[in-house]
Amino acid sequence: MTIVALGLASLVLLGCRPAPEVEATRRPASVTWMPGDLGRDAGADEDTDDDTGEDTQRCAEDPEAPGCPWARSDAAFGDEGVWANRDPGDGPQAPAPEPCPDSAVLGDLIEVAAGPFEMGCDEADSELCGTAERGRRHVEVAAFAIDRTEVTQAAYARCIDAGVCSPPAGGFEPRGRCTHPVVNVTWEQASQYCAWLDKRLPTEAEWEKAARGSDGRRFPWGDDAPTCELANFAGCGLRDAEAVASHPTGASPYGVLDLAGNVREWVFDSQQGRARQPKRAIRGGMFTDRAMHLRAARRSYGDVSVSDLGIGFRCAR
Repeated sequence: MTIVALGLASLVLLGCRPAPEVEATRRPASVTWMPGDLGRDAGADEDTDDDTGEDTQRCAEDPEAPGCPWARSDAAFGDEGVWANRDPGDGPQAPAPEPCPDSAVLGDLIEVAAGPFEMGCDEADSELCGTAERGRRHVEVAAFAIDRTEVTQAAYARCIDAGVCSPPAGGFEPRGRCTHPVVNVTWEQASQYCAWLDKRLPTEAEWEKAARGSDGRRFPWGDDAPTCELANFAGCGLRDAEAVASHPTGASPYGVLDLAGNVREWVFDSQQGRARQPKRAIRGGMFTDRAMHLRAARRSYGDVSVSDLGIGFRCAR
């Protein structure tokens, strides 16, 4: 009886002993995972996946760890440095543009003789004129010279390279957009550039005379309404500045280009009636302006610290 009891006790003990642990097997990590599938085999069943967040944390700390989106695949890695799931941006890059040629600097001056002209908005335009430009007046202007085009990015880059000018706030690609007007510069930056060349910003009277001549025309080319052949403005489908001198038929009576459309331009004058922090005048239209805003008499104002992708400048002497 004692022997039987001992035997039964042994069987009970054997039955209560936990089964031996079976070492879990791991499938090799797939190299075809993409970001967003962290910690999951490519063929795993989504319903049985137990995501504790540990894999996400691990991969965040080391994206190149095994099983993470940017894991190195030895099979796909060769002498040339190929990586599994590599960022498409890591592919071959286009060669950098060549430096701008000297011809892209432009900056040639056009002489404008001394004499009177009619400045401001006349009665015929009264329904279109802004408050700041109403009132036509007779103005005498001394002889001056003004840049034939807006200052180009290639030209402004020379001033930066000389250690004189500071870079624009944005939109500056002096190699890829050599002959596009420099934009996103403040009034102070524009003034500094002109001074570097022993020039200056034109006055409002000089700018407007260069734009409309002495016969009182509404636009640089005359009184005809703007077209996309004459200027770059809203409705022409670009919504961006073009290379300077792209519209030779839109030249003023003196041969000055881009005085209507493309980008607006800083000039020297302060806004009248503002003793504290006076704003500076901005003339001309830009590529998003309606046709009526390309008139030579139109003016607006901006703080000297303002920069905008639609504001450039030209110099005078």
